[in-house]
Amino acid sequence: MFDSISSLAVHVTDKERAQRFYVEKLGFEVEYDLGPELSFLKSKNGQIHIYLEGGKQPPAAGGDCCRLGFYLRTAEPAKGLFERLRGAGVRMVEDAPEQVDDDTACFGLYDPDGNIVEVSAPL
Repeated sequence: MFDSISSLAVHVTDKERAQRFYVEKLGFEVEYDLGPELSFLKSKNGQIHIYLEGGKQPPAAGGDCCRLGFYLRTAEPAKGLFERLRGAGVRMVEDAPEQVDDDTACFGLYDPDGNIVEVSAPL
């Protein structure tokens, strides 16, 4: 029925704060900024599109929260990426990346509203 994801919606309380996080910490680019309530972002390669919808209250942590998965096609190994993000002040879900197969590791991080972003990267 479906063959791709058009974009991912992320509910945030403060769109400007969330936009800074996704751009400065995760490397997204602003595609369209439509004021205090809505912003469209894309990954550097243009393959991942998300939109931030401001003025929303994300689900409480521990409840039915949104989990976003991004497979990062990068030469940067998971451990180095994890440490760089943690060093930049990003709050992590786990204490270290977890190896999930022979050459891939995963870890989770929190955006400023507590949305969990799951990251998968090469070992």
